[in-house]
Amino acid sequence: MGRYSVGIILVCLLVSAAFGDRPGKAKGATEVEFFVYVIDVDDIDGANQNFAVNVFLFLEWNDKRLASEGGIVRRFPLKEVWNPRILIVNQQGLIRPSMPEVVEVASDGTVTYRQRYVGRMSQPLKLSEFPFDEHDFTIHFVSTGHRPDELRFVPGAARDNMGLVGGGMQERLSLPDWEILSYQAVKRAYEPVAGTEVSGFVFEFRAKRYAAYYIWQVIAPLVFIVMMSWGGFWIDPTNAGAQIGVATSSILTLIAYRFMLGNLLPRLPYMTRMDYFTLGSTALVFLTLVEVIITTKLVRSEMAALGRKIDIWCRVVFPLAFVAWSVLSLLH
Repeated sequence: MGRYSVGIILVCLLVSAAFGDRPGKAKGATEVEFFVYVIDVDDIDGANQNFAVNVFLFLEWNDKRLASEGGIVRRFPLKEVWNPRILIVNQQGLIRPSMPEVVEVASDGTVTYRQRYVGRMSQPLKLSEFPFDEHDFTIHFVSTGHRPDELRFVPGAARDNMGLVGGGMQERLSLPDWEILSYQAVKRAYEPVAGTEVSGFVFEFRAKRYAAYYIWQVIAPLVFIVMMSWGGFWIDPTNAGAQIGVATSSILTLIAYRFMLGNLLPRLPYMTRMDYFTLGSTALVFLTLVEVIITTKLVRSEMAALGRKIDIWCRVVFPLAFVAWSVLSLLH
């Protein structure tokens, strides 16, 4: 969470009394039911460590001070009644509510608040398993101004007989390369600084990256490039220019692929599975160039037979080494 959100929470904790007493203060913690429904997840951006979400929030609590006779449901501006003052702590940038900031109050004092948020949420991701990774994503709501012993969030049921408690998620999402594995909505306090907790709740889901795209669009072309570099083993060592040309063009192509992969991930201080695979592929192609130079030297030293024998051995050794490295880096 950014310093901006932390500052808002701390300020609200200091000035919470200015917004009026919470209902049922004399009886203990005020209970607020919550229900979160994720309408869509538009994008998960590993390079920028965030995800775009479209989420609906439903809150309900009872304030006897607002009870009335006649069974009429009244509407009030949110700022005119006590409310938990919800903030999304891991929001990235400014996220404005897209629905009117009003509440509905039933005759028994039950207050209902509905809101929809659209924007990006920050999410630190451990990408060492890329592209075979899965992650937990969290939308963390907090009440800016109330500690857990003052305000207690409780998972509420959906109002349209969906059979959901606390939260739900649309079955079809705008995520072409991710699969949603599970989700849940639970209460969870937030600690902006050590020793200070604010009441809150989270909606979290676990998603797995579809690896098929990277297998066919990234890994498979790299395999073909490495295999192309082996073509030098079938060219007679006396034709040094052709051998070296095949090896160097393979290296340059791999370097271009490395730049392309750099746009998919942030600058990480650790290696991913894809990094190990491409590094090993580059090393094998470079060794192909070294082998070509060695056999060329042998031919010029009138040891052409030995050079051809080395080429024949490399036709077997290099593919076996590449298969072994691929298994270790991508599948182990």
